[in-house]
Amino acid sequence: MTGLCARFLSIAGAALILLFYSELFFLNEGPTKTVTALVNHPDIAAVELLELAAYYAFFAWGLLLIIPYAERFGLAGIVLAGCLFGWVTEGTVIAIVHEAPPVSWVWPSVSWHALIDVLLGLFVVRIAMRRRGGAALAVLFSAMGVGWGLWATWTWGDPELHRLTPFEFVFFTSISGAIWLAGMILLDRGGPWSVLRAEKWGIGVGTVALALLMAVPGLPFSAGILLIAGATLWVLIRKSEAQSTEGWRLPYGPLPLSTYSVALLAPTAAGLTYWLLWTNGWHVPTEDVAGMAMIVGALVYFWSVWRVFTSR
Repeated sequence: MTGLCARFLSIAGAALILLFYSELFFLNEGPTKTVTALVNHPDIAAVELLELAAYYAFFAWGLLLIIPYAERFGLAGIVLAGCLFGWVTEGTVIAIVHEAPPVSWVWPSVSWHALIDVLLGLFVVRIAMRRRGGAALAVLFSAMGVGWGLWATWTWGDPELHRLTPFEFVFFTSISGAIWLAGMILLDRGGPWSVLRAEKWGIGVGTVALALLMAVPGLPFSAGILLIAGATLWVLIRKSEAQSTEGWRLPYGPLPLSTYSVALLAPTAAGLTYWLLWTNGWHVPTEDVAGMAMIVGALVYFWSVWRVFTSR
């Protein structure tokens, strides 16, 4: 496979996976409306999804350039790479990371993007698909589906947000699941490539320029997260002889169709869970869950920094 082909497949695949976990598994309002709009306005909605995928291709490209450095430090390095991805996602084309510092420095950038998008989505799930049998994968994807269905009710506590009906949610999870599967298949058929110096500089300078542009209105408080992100990047790319033996490597290589098919249990379980919650009027305590996730995210970040510095 040529470097250009590997680059394209890897970036496109990672972009779709990250888009899925960041926006669709999370049920972000805008992308959720876009997916459900495919029923009545397929042309407009399809264009909006392509635009969103293009943004995530940029984010994914930068993340894939950082991951080889992060892999030297094992799990801790992957978490820190995920934090950088989260801050870039929430602080370059939008300014969410600057809205309510220091809370917005952690949620959702670290608590969701780093732990769910990157650690779970790019690594844990895809490693499990290579190391575990059908029964274990069925449990994993069913559990993910239950979690998806539970979290989908986070919007119910806000009367201004649209509550998807069970039928709408099944359609939404079906389309979202297809995007997710397409991303995994593409990334699995990609692979590492010889990174060009111009590639690193282009993505790096572009990211920094966008981050600074978004940070200006929030100065001086926005300078805090810029310093934290810069220090985190230095921690990962600095010279180090650390070579983790933990096995945290971004997996590549196509899998049997039967393995991918097990992943369909996730949208199936999500639909059933959502229907049960809809029928009984139950929903997750959003603020409590987000608060707990923020605490966990902060603790995991500090542990990761400590672990990287103590790696040998």
